[in-house]
Amino acid sequence: LCSKIREEADELCRTLEDNEEVSRTPSEMADVLYHAMVLLSKRGVKMEDVLEVLRKRFSQSGIEEKQNRTK
Repeated sequence: LCSKIREEADELCRTLEDNEEVSRTPSEMADVLYHAMVLLSKRGVKMEDVLEVLRKRFSQSGIEEKQNRTK
């Protein structure tokens, strides 16, 4: 699954870098998210936990987030 995620992420980046039709971007991103979610599920990681991390990141600056990371 990791190789599939890398493949899909590469397709997403190529779509964005090549200024391809913007309408393809959501589909390419959905491919990345789908395969990442499948892998997380197989590893027992809950999407709720991922979403909580994202909520925290969006509520603070990148500098604050980096300083608050657990080492």
